[in-house]
Amino acid sequence: MLRSMVLILVPLTLAACDASTGFSSSPMLGNGAVPGSGGTAPAVANMGCIGAGAKAFRRPWQTIVLGGSRQTFTGHYEVQLTNGSDGAQAVCTVTRDGRVLNIEPA
Repeated sequence: MLRSMVLILVPLTLAACDASTGFSSSPMLGNGAVPGSGGTAPAVANMGCIGAGAKAFRRPWQTIVLGGSRQTFTGHYEVQLTNGSDGAQAVCTVTRDGRVLNIEPA
């Protein structure tokens, strides 16, 4: 039951986050980057940000929702995070191998 809810709600939430922040419309990414394509953060980078988001929001990692991601000019990635409990947002800067460099409230 919970798994099916996540499979339905996560894509809708991600689409809403992308539309409002411009992450998917970044000039570096082109319009509507496909996960796993150039410019999107690797899975290990996303997992690093989920762990950092759980600590920053002081919530279980299962409540953190990933938004869009974009590659910076330094080769690192910025990943948008949303706290599923209260809607608070942050941007996580992370390396390709998942080392979190910074997390800032959005």
